[in-house]
Amino acid sequence: MTKCILIFNELEECLELKKTLEENSIYFSEVIVILPSNDSISDIQKTLMDEAIKINNLNFKFELIENIRILNPKLDRQIRQKNMRNWLMPFGFIAGLTFSNMTNLSTFSFLGLSHFGESIIGGLLGMSSGYLGSIFASSSINLNRKKEIRSILNFNKDGKWLILVENQIGYEMPWILLKESKPKEIIFLAA
Repeated sequence: MTKCILIFNELEECLELKKTLEENSIYFSEVIVILPSNDSISDIQKTLMDEAIKINNLNFKFELIENIRILNPKLDRQIRQKNMRNWLMPFGFIAGLTFSNMTNLSTFSFLGLSHFGESIIGGLLGMSSGYLGSIFASSSINLNRKKEIRSILNFNKDGKWLILVENQIGYEMPWILLKESKPKEIIFLAA
């Protein structure tokens, strides 16, 4: 799938692109209009946004840049950590139980625990090591998108309207129509 960001000065240009795409029956798997980060959204633009949301045929969503995973490395890391945690903690618990039962260690005998209690504590220790592993593993992945994202963040801070477009699998991106909408810039994102 190809992802790109179109940069526009005004919301009206974004809505004109939406109209053009609808007229040509071109649909994307995802289209997100990214709101400018400064408070430069006028009342007219808010009204236009409300109207666009009401007649939303093309799956246009309006989002802040902080809520978009591909443009927010911190959010991306948090989502990766959560997904890894969901897998590593149960496996860590099972591994801790198995290790405790296989070795018959009585590490916590000073607490007066039975064999079952020792196994449960071993499982809990394995689960906590899975949690710690998910934190370190998710933070160790470096996608090196900072250079790519910096210019996009600067456009957003300058009050520009950004549209993140992702084409459907098996379909070519309609580059001619996108260029005809006269965006200030088109930035291709490696997925």
